[in-house]
Amino acid sequence: PTLSRTEMWVRVLAIAAIAGQAAAFAPMGGLPFGKAPALRAEASTRTTSGASAVTMMARKPIIAGNWKMNPAGIEEAISLGKGIAEQAKGQDKAEVLLCVPHVFLSTVVNELKGSNVNIGAQSVYFEDKGAFTGAVSTCMVKSVGCKTVLAGHSERRVIFKNDDTAVNRKVRKILDEGLDCMLCIGESKEEYEGKLAEAICATQLSKDLAGVTKEQMARVQIAYEPVWAIGTGLVCAADDAQKIHEYIRKWLAVLYDEDVAQSVRVLYGGSVTPDSVDELMSKPDIDGCLVGGASLDAEKFGRIINFK
Repeated sequence: PTLSRTEMWVRVLAIAAIAGQAAAFAPMGGLPFGKAPALRAEASTRTTSGASAVTMMARKPIIAGNWKMNPAGIEEAISLGKGIAEQAKGQDKAEVLLCVPHVFLSTVVNELKGSNVNIGAQSVYFEDKGAFTGAVSTCMVKSVGCKTVLAGHSERRVIFKNDDTAVNRKVRKILDEGLDCMLCIGESKEEYEGKLAEAICATQLSKDLAGVTKEQMARVQIAYEPVWAIGTGLVCAADDAQKIHEYIRKWLAVLYDEDVAQSVRVLYGGSVTPDSVDELMSKPDIDGCLVGGASLDAEKFGRIINFK
């Protein structure tokens, strides 16, 4: 496909920055997606994956379920939550997170109290209160026991028209509230076919993390979700997902430094199933999964939690 001038610049700059040459390639006025610190020149002791062995051990996997607009009622939500908590009981190799609809948050938090399952919200607005009909604030979800909030999920971007400016405001508000933020990024089918996956991820990271400090990155997780592989029947191969995850770490080193790049947990989300989870989790830069449809079945999600 023919690329626009902007798309070409994004792609060239994304690749050039990884080589430490972004400044040389940048047009007058700087990078089109904001100023990024230079990549640190010093190298740490590496494994073959590019991450230090010590850091990799410190990145405890996260298996997160996103129920989306499901289930239909509160009793079903309670039953599903309890079923998942039972599946997660006794395992300690992964943190387990359920992002449930706002209307179920308080009840599910209370029902799962004492389990090793954390509860998160699927989205928030970036204001504390006011005349914003239908919106929910960070302080509201925090008050009912949420620990984590998703930001930038592809369905919020596409269906509800959340652009990168809105996503960035949400990310900063979530972190300012003292909550963890799981930032979702990823390319569309058209962008994937145009060989723009890396450039799109770099652009979204740069825009969505603008103003987020190195210290705050300790409470940020990144979920890479190739939009073309969500609910379409198309599959992103584990090796291909690994390449993008490795690239995401390189770009985080451009934005921050190597310590941040190797400590941030990067999850994969894109039609994860019990059949695909083991291979995905065998990859050195995949630190967990953001699971949609399979998280609505306690047994299937349990198999994903207890990956091998």
